[in-house]
Amino acid sequence: MTLPPSARRRRAAFSVAVALVATLVTVSPVSPVSPAGRAEAATGHHHRHAHHHRQHARKVSRAFFGIHDASTQAYGRIPFGSLRLWDAGVTWRDIETSAGTYDWTRLDALVAHAQRHHVRVTLTLGMTPSFYADAPNESPTDLHAYARYVRAVMHRYRHFNGHRGIASYQVWNEGNIHYFWAGTPHRLAELTRIVYRARNQVDPHAKVVAPSFAIRMGYQQRWFSAYLHTKVAGRHVWHFYDIDALSIYPKASYGGRPGGPEDAMRLVGVAQRRLARAGVPRRTPLWATEINYGVIGGDVGLSSATPISARRQAANVMRTYLLAAAHGLDRVFWYRYDWGRLPDSRGGGTLGNTLLSVPGDYAQVTPAGRALGIVGRWLRGRLVATGRHHRMCARDHHGTYRCTVRLRHSTRTILWNPHREVRVRMARLGSGGRTSSRPAVMHVGYRPVMVRTRR
Repeated sequence: MTLPPSARRRRAAFSVAVALVATLVTVSPVSPVSPAGRAEAATGHHHRHAHHHRQHARKVSRAFFGIHDASTQAYGRIPFGSLRLWDAGVTWRDIETSAGTYDWTRLDALVAHAQRHHVRVTLTLGMTPSFYADAPNESPTDLHAYARYVRAVMHRYRHFNGHRGIASYQVWNEGNIHYFWAGTPHRLAELTRIVYRARNQVDPHAKVVAPSFAIRMGYQQRWFSAYLHTKVAGRHVWHFYDIDALSIYPKASYGGRPGGPEDAMRLVGVAQRRLARAGVPRRTPLWATEINYGVIGGDVGLSSATPISARRQAANVMRTYLLAAAHGLDRVFWYRYDWGRLPDSRGGGTLGNTLLSVPGDYAQVTPAGRALGIVGRWLRGRLVATGRHHRMCARDHHGTYRCTVRLRHSTRTILWNPHREVRVRMARLGSGGRTSSRPAVMHVGYRPVMVRTRR
């Protein structure tokens, strides 16, 4: 990973294209800049699948913006409303130090920090301690041990410091990645039912989150479907959780170009179709419990991601949260705020290439971290479906995306084209409220542009 840019360059990179045009009445795309761009647009994905959560309008909550942060340095530096605890030193084997003995010190501190900042906590419940299995990615030989741990943690954090401590519990991390889970879909379904029953007995107001699943490879998708179709005690496993969960890392590259947010959302569409085929109720919320870009494979121990510019990192963050809202995701957890650098033998960079803070200096927020605040402000209001197909953040035949956010007295229109620069014509009001005969034209590329219209 290259060294952080200078302060001057960071300021320039942070100037994510933002247009505030008070007199705009319409925005309409015109031809792409080049014929080559037109040819490339014709081959792209158009997201024609039926969404698992088809909506015509939605308003996202503060909790929609989630992160991973073991350092606690993100508080007060970037805006977020939910925290997923994973790779934070609070796995099952970190907490249960010997059979029946629990060390809550670190988890107490992380939960207390979240409480002070009104952030909702999700705890992921794996991995197995060494005295219950030969390896942490294996199922405990005694399922009662898992049940005892789950009940203990729920009992402690249902009321903590006078308030709710942990809002939701995830059964396991990435059940279809062998490094994290070496068991069968049926065994993972059994653990899911254990968490569900413990929740009902100990903390009925907590939410049960299904194990997360990677979705970018064919074998991962098949494993995901196998889990969804598994029955425990005569019922499909999805009866025993409240929320579906995905890791939506796209491939590092597609046809020579880097993977991006639009590729991640295509994977969401694949998962939504599999959820529908398995009979999962449409009302079941869907979370992206991990997302970043440039990750080379599905296991750890890999080399660094190829670095990208600070501007592209900021654009990745903004497009991810815009598209995730449009695709009906209820929560998106960025992995992660507090990256450390890998050893030189593995490239010396980070596993993902879109960074919210400077690796090793978490007090220094990057342009991508500041972009999280921008997109949060842009999404205040109601994201609405527009166009012939009544879709949110629809893509036109030139490959340009358009999101519409309505407020009481104005409308925000957000546009970008992930692969090329296009010209966008804007008709505007002249004197007397009439449309001017001289439309403004602006260039739109991979960095989202927001245009505000007064109504």
